[in-house]
Amino acid sequence: MKFQGQKSKVKNCSEPPDAGGDEDEKVRGEGAKRAGQLGGRPAGLETRDTADLEVCGTKKRPTTLGCIGGEGASGAEKKGSEPSHGGAAQVKNVDDFISGSSKKPDKPSLCNVLRLTEPRSGTLAKRRHAGGDADEKGTGKKRAGGRKPVAVALRLRGYQIPVFDDRSSGIVVLHWSRQIGKSYVLAAWAVDRLITKLGKNDAWLITVLSNSRDNGAEFVRKCQDVCNRLGVVMEASDDSTDLKYDNMRMEVRIACTSKEGARHTGRIKVLAANPRTARGFSGDLILDEFAFHENSNAIWEAAEPILSSNQEFLCRIASTGNGKHNMFYRLCAGLGSDRGEYFQSVGGFRVSRVTRTAAHGMGVPIFDPGTRRSITPEEARQQALDKRAYDQNYECKFNDENMCLLTHELIQQAERGGIGIDEQTWSADSLARMFRAEGSLHAGQDVGRNRDLSVIAVVEKCGGQRRVIAMLRMAGLRLPQQQDQINTLFGLPKFRSISIDMTGLGLGLVEYAQERWRRRVRGVNFSHTEPINDFIRSEGRLAETARVTENMATELLGHFEHKPITLEVALDADALDDLRKPERIVSAGGRVSIAASRNEAGHADHFWALALAIRDAGPASAPVAFGFLPDPVPTIGSLGMKGVYRTVSL
Repeated sequence: MKFQGQKSKVKNCSEPPDAGGDEDEKVRGEGAKRAGQLGGRPAGLETRDTADLEVCGTKKRPTTLGCIGGEGASGAEKKGSEPSHGGAAQVKNVDDFISGSSKKPDKPSLCNVLRLTEPRSGTLAKRRHAGGDADEKGTGKKRAGGRKPVAVALRLRGYQIPVFDDRSSGIVVLHWSRQIGKSYVLAAWAVDRLITKLGKNDAWLITVLSNSRDNGAEFVRKCQDVCNRLGVVMEASDDSTDLKYDNMRMEVRIACTSKEGARHTGRIKVLAANPRTARGFSGDLILDEFAFHENSNAIWEAAEPILSSNQEFLCRIASTGNGKHNMFYRLCAGLGSDRGEYFQSVGGFRVSRVTRTAAHGMGVPIFDPGTRRSITPEEARQQALDKRAYDQNYECKFNDENMCLLTHELIQQAERGGIGIDEQTWSADSLARMFRAEGSLHAGQDVGRNRDLSVIAVVEKCGGQRRVIAMLRMAGLRLPQQQDQINTLFGLPKFRSISIDMTGLGLGLVEYAQERWRRRVRGVNFSHTEPINDFIRSEGRLAETARVTENMATELLGHFEHKPITLEVALDADALDDLRKPERIVSAGGRVSIAASRNEAGHADHFWALALAIRDAGPASAPVAFGFLPDPVPTIGSLGMKGVYRTVSL
């Protein structure tokens, strides 16, 4: 694209005419000098087919939408006055600027990507983002005098350049640490993409799905900053009907005019992330902070067919991690470089992964939150209160420990060993142990039949202590056979009650058991909501209600963290894996849910059985008295014990 204004200096429109930042002036001056000496463009920045386009602008004034202002701009603008449109860049004469200082940038790790107003190939194509002086066309002579193209510097680091330069990959996933410039490089890529595509198309659209209004507005601001640095006049608008996130609709518009006078307009639309907006785009797609999009699976399901329908449509996805239960994890999971080199994920997608440690090695500073002195990534992690959150936010870890509720350490500190988990029916050892219990007994059952297991966990409540003293695992048993095992528990002298998962298949078991044991059998519907518990309230949650599963899971986590629970059953590998399956997922809108992965061993059945037992033994349980009753009850005479006890509620 041959731009007008080949002798123009671009400054950020938010700055006064003479108040440019020293750092920006230094970078731009260095970039301009090199451009004047080399007369070319960096390798990897392909020549655009835009020779027939000129910047929007007339001799009277630049149009509201346009590209570089300069020779076609008004005389007032040439003198450095403010453009008529607030989003446009300031334009000033820069003859002295082009032959400016040859001082090198302070930070060699910062690469200056030069975007020239006059595309050409030549010697610079052989020197990728090279610094220093170079001769002209290999003659050994420095370029001097004549027509000097304007160069504007985008400050990109080494790991950002491959993403910015990539105009051919259909889908690229950026799994980057926080605060290292992923949104900025995507904004630069989007602006550059519009300018490129307007050379061949009358119009072009890039849709950005953002996870919040604040992030959406920030993306627009970064697009404006890029336009200012490139000298591209843009118009930004917020067409949202209200301040609700779901109605967010922001837009950046850039226009060019061909020599024939045809107007070419490109748009960057920033919308709320949901399946409806994902179905409505036609063009390039950017998914910003995709791991934090609600219904990310549905969004991808809606977007993928559109991307597959047109060879020209490109997609860029960027986020930090947010556990494993989202589409972002499935797109980028796999082993590869953590320094920005592309690798192929397990799902077959091109991925760029950059950790904080790698970015720090390329010049990204880290500062102590208190003293503000410069520190290393190792020191930053050592200071982090939550190491799991740090590893996920900054070191690109997709480890189960990052989001799972019960870590190996929490489980190990509660383990005491003991008898193993019973299979299909209660063993004599387990019944004898429960018979000798001193505290009240409470149970929880997660119900399954074919695909999942049915698991019953029994907890002894001794004051504030909770002791897991027995566990039964049943596979493929019909509901009447499972009820027989529940009936056996009610024959124990100190057995109080049981809470059963009544979601789906469990409803029938709850109804059958309640016919005999009445209120001592409690059904729990996992899909319901209820008032938040004390553990959630202590975290500062403002909402008054939460899902039943979140209440149960956080209450169980609280017992493990505050050490009032002991596991006196020998857990096998399947049980340990089950306890670590549930993860706490926080959506972009702040909604919290508990998700558990499923494999051939089940769906966290042991976890939910234990959580139900802890819930049953909670403070809401009624007091209980134990007395000797001569009435016939289910026998446990096979244990050789004399006398039978029944639990009586007060």
